[in-house]
Amino acid sequence: VMKKFFKWVLWFLILGAVLWGLYVWAKKAEADKPGEAIPVQPAEHIQPGQPLPGLYLSNPPVSGWHYGETVEWGVYDKELTDQNVIHNLEHGGIWITYQPDVPAELAENLKRLAGEYKRKVVLSPRAANDSPIALAAWGRLDKFDYFDEARIKKFIKAYKDKGPEFVP
Repeated sequence: VMKKFFKWVLWFLILGAVLWGLYVWAKKAEADKPGEAIPVQPAEHIQPGQPLPGLYLSNPPVSGWHYGETVEWGVYDKELTDQNVIHNLEHGGIWITYQPDVPAELAENLKRLAGEYKRKVVLSPRAANDSPIALAAWGRLDKFDYFDEARIKKFIKAYKDKGPEFVP
């Protein structure tokens, strides 16, 4: 009887160690992901002009209520409607935004970099940004003040095609 008891205790300890290891591994994996995790809001479609059912949890928004139409992937010199681009994020896209008054060199570097991606990346100025540069993916956000090509490419690699709706 004692042998059986110790056998169960040993299996319990092994299982506990495995679960603890998985927990530590998951925490480290989350810490290694670029940007900040933002709670995902309902992905409901609304009509243009319809009032939003609530406030977005981030600036720029990374999920939530959006229009049924996406924007074309690419580089824009004009501001886009948040509710259109949120739909792009739902399809696994990345939205790079910058404050319209950033130095011209910074804007040109962003345009050059975004232009390297033929799909799944949208770049546009956005006056509502509270930081010079913001990177948005579904449920993820990274904000910073200066052009950092490696940081942007790491974010794109981590989250491109990772939205809740896969659309090639």
